[in-house]
Amino acid sequence: MASTLPIQTTTLSKDSMYRTILLPLYHQLPTAAEVEAAHLVARSYNSYIEGFFVPHLMQTVVGVGIVAHGAVAIEGDREAEQLASEARQCWFNLIDDQGIPIGTLDDKSIGVRGHWVKSDQYSERIIGEHARLFDLAIVRRNLDDKGSFWQATAEAVLFEGGRPLLLVGDTIPETLGQNIVIAWNGSTEAGRSISASAPLLEAAEQVTVLSVTDGMVSGPSGADISDHLRVRGIDAHEQTIDRNGSSIGQAILNFAERTNADLLIKSAFTHSRFRQLVFGGATREIMQNSTLPVLMCH
Repeated sequence: MASTLPIQTTTLSKDSMYRTILLPLYHQLPTAAEVEAAHLVARSYNSYIEGFFVPHLMQTVVGVGIVAHGAVAIEGDREAEQLASEARQCWFNLIDDQGIPIGTLDDKSIGVRGHWVKSDQYSERIIGEHARLFDLAIVRRNLDDKGSFWQATAEAVLFEGGRPLLLVGDTIPETLGQNIVIAWNGSTEAGRSISASAPLLEAAEQVTVLSVTDGMVSGPSGADISDHLRVRGIDAHEQTIDRNGSSIGQAILNFAERTNADLLIKSAFTHSRFRQLVFGGATREIMQNSTLPVLMCH
């Protein structure tokens, strides 16, 4: 059944749109959540939506620099092919439920359309390389994923792809991008995230530039960013909050929930990825715990 969620319209310039949207699926089945999020974005831009399945082949290390082949690899390959087949059928069922017609990249006369591609490479590296072709990638956070495939996918998009990532949970708000909170910390990455989210910011009804008092690095203030956004016709205002005993990430999430935001814009990994992995940080906390969609860029 087609989605009945409200359609947002905009008068954005042609160079400020998400014309192509990638849903990378690293050894995962697609779900209604990421497809619904893609459709919410795509309807404003008549976008091409691609489900891109990348299989994962388990390998057994039997010694330093030695990987077992033969029966183990063959069995893993069969399982990967079976999952790919299931994912493909699931994809077409989901886009049919959303009322999205099947169409290729150059079928622009169709408007919003969906297509399926299976990678012939068993590597998360190909996710980042393929993501470079697209305006936006969408990944669903899957906390039941013991292999952490969703995290590998998200980081491949951000680090190897260099593209904006929309990270979503299991449920999607009825609107996406009407009430936006920008988690601003003055960093280069935060500035890139604002540029990457321009199509959504320009169509938003309300934008809050949020700063946490002890969560800033050297750079422009939230008030500076708000002033520049208003020059572009974006209804932005600045607010600074204290942590009040919570972590920076939790303070941001609490504010977004309290103000009924439907999208959070956040820089990805202001510090190095290694430092974030070892010590945690606001980025990783938000990636793990946000219940609303988060748009990130590194």
